Amino acid sequence: MSYTLAINSTNVIGNNNNTYQFNFISGSFQAKDMEISVGSLTMPYAWFNVSTTYNNNKISITFPYLATTYTLPIILPDGFYQISDINNYIEAQMIANGLYLVSPTGTYVYFFQVFLNLNYYNIQILLSAVPTTVASGAYSGYVLPATGYWSTVSGNGLPTVSSTPAFTLVTTGSISTIIGFNTGIYPSTTLSQSISGTLTPVGTTVNALLMRCNLINNGLAMPSDILDLVPINGTFGYNITYDPSFEKWIAIRDGTYSSMIITFTDQNNNTLYSRDPNLALSLLIRKRK
Repeated sequence: MSYTLAINSTNVIGNNNNTYQFNFISGSFQAKDMEISVGSLTMPYAWFNVSTTYNNNKISITFPYLATTYTLPIILPDGFYQISDINNYIEAQMIANGLYLVSPTGTYVYFFQVFLNLNYYNIQILLSAVPTTVASGAYSGYVLPATGYWSTVSGNGLPTVSSTPAFTLVTTGSISTIIGFNTGIYPSTTLSQSISGTLTPVGTTVNALLMRCNLINNGLAMPSDILDLVPINGTFGYNITYDPSFEKWIAIRDGTYSSMIITFTDQNNNTLYSRDPNLALSLLIRKRK
């Protein structure tokens, strides 16, 4: 005796698109010496790595401005970010606030930049000293922004003393884990420099999926309802596919069940907050051999 069950978006329950309920025909399923295994799974990679839920979306950058400073608060909108995406968003905020220069060739020049260094498996932040003038010196011939803090609208907004921007990663709520930096205020000096993160950057908190099922009770594991572990073999916005090379049978607790609940969490059993419920999951149930 064996069964194949198909689960899709019509089975989703709750608000996080991570839990699916399959209701058995006739209102009950008599389980006696039965076991279950995953047949196949296709699901979208649709959970963010930066969000208010994870509280990992903030960085503030302080720029020299006239005889004082201006602190630009950066709050990343919920989304999935590569390091280049974070840098692009920060650049957009610097443009909006007039914290850049334009080279004679028309290239925008920024004094705070974030880079991925694959050779050293870390993140580098490049801080450049902001000049006091574009009339002479290294930035002679450069153009000030039309509006904002360094613009000519209210006079020359460049600092009276050349220095680099500084940035702050607060203890709670910052992007420190994403970029692999300890929380704190950087840099220790105001000279142009490149600062490397000392921690391994955590590009995403979800590195694999635990598939849990309320019908099973694995006495050797905690939590005891783990059905399978699903590797992430896709990129954000595309499908993850899982086709086990062999059937991994897990015993079902003897009993009578009106429904079955399948729940997905991350590898540490944290809640998965998916944006898309559209999965296709097949499950196999048979009499225990």
